[in-house]
Amino acid sequence: MPTLESPPGAVVRIDGREYLYFVGTGYLGLQGNSEVIRAACQATARYGLHSATSRAGFGNTPPTLAVERRAAEFFGCEAAFYFSAGYASAGVLLRAVENRFGALFLDEYSHCSVADAARQSGRPTFSFRHRDAGDLADCLRRRLPPGGRPLVMTDGVFSVRGTIAPLVEYRKMLVEYAGSGVLVDDAHGVGVLGCCGRGTLEHFGLLKDVNSCDDVNAGVAFLLCAALSKALGGFGGIIPGSRRFIEQTRSASHWYDGATAPPSPVAAASARALELIEADPEMRVRLWANVAQLKTGLRALGFDVDDTPVPIIYLVVGDAENMQRIEGELMQRGIAVAYKSSYSGVDSSGGLRIAVFATHTPEQIERLISNLQSVL
Repeated sequence: MPTLESPPGAVVRIDGREYLYFVGTGYLGLQGNSEVIRAACQATARYGLHSATSRAGFGNTPPTLAVERRAAEFFGCEAAFYFSAGYASAGVLLRAVENRFGALFLDEYSHCSVADAARQSGRPTFSFRHRDAGDLADCLRRRLPPGGRPLVMTDGVFSVRGTIAPLVEYRKMLVEYAGSGVLVDDAHGVGVLGCCGRGTLEHFGLLKDVNSCDDVNAGVAFLLCAALSKALGGFGGIIPGSRRFIEQTRSASHWYDGATAPPSPVAAASARALELIEADPEMRVRLWANVAQLKTGLRALGFDVDDTPVPIIYLVVGDAENMQRIEGELMQRGIAVAYKSSYSGVDSSGGLRIAVFATHTPEQIERLISNLQSVL
């Protein structure tokens, strides 16, 4: 397996060689940002590696509380809950609201963390075709018992395909079901979509009152969780919301009273990254420009790619053997892209996943396009 020997960014070092890097999830380039790294180093010296206890004990270090404060400000909410594992975000959120919903409806391409959360809840769970509101409506009619309260579970932005969940259409389908809801794991949308970078819900104008609906008859509730390890440049899970909702979420979760609190250096880095994102909205503007350049170039090569600002492009080029060849030849030319043979949402033959960052230059993107053209 290849070994990454530098921070993720536009250029990395893998097994002793430099590559243009179009892999992973560091969309804003913050994981290698000098100020983010400095914050982690200073916190290590001051607080040690971690508190060695749960947050319910003596684990609330200043960096941990700073993440929650910064995250609440970023999302425009009263409070936030920060914990050590982004993978657990959907499970933590579902645990907090599970008594409000009787059956779960899961997009077939949802991330494995979302599927795990649904399975572990013990609730009846049914899948519907990817981003297909019509199929969701049919599943609701066929599967939901009379008076049942459905919860749709989905990624906001799908991690390999780069597609966006049609949340407005889902809301239309759910209006007739009292007490229904949509749980959005927006790990790959937050920091990327929306004028303030607040993600898929902001992109669709649905962020108001997120994680705050306590009345099961108050209409379609939207529930949001995210991971700090992608565009947000840190690490761990984050759930923003009303103060009351966050208190309920903490009390329902062993991630507050059982698990060790997030490491102090990671928390300090996460807080600083959130601060930088708010202070420099041009990060997203640069990212969107790079996404547009790459997608325009790929269309010129004959690929049918969307025009959203999502920095994930999924290409299927022949069979698995051919795509492995393309990946290998690009690596020989000093360019890293990822062939995914098995992951949430990939085709049976797999696919090429390309990720573009705010830190890529126009010249680096053109180099990818021209070299991809040469190896097709």
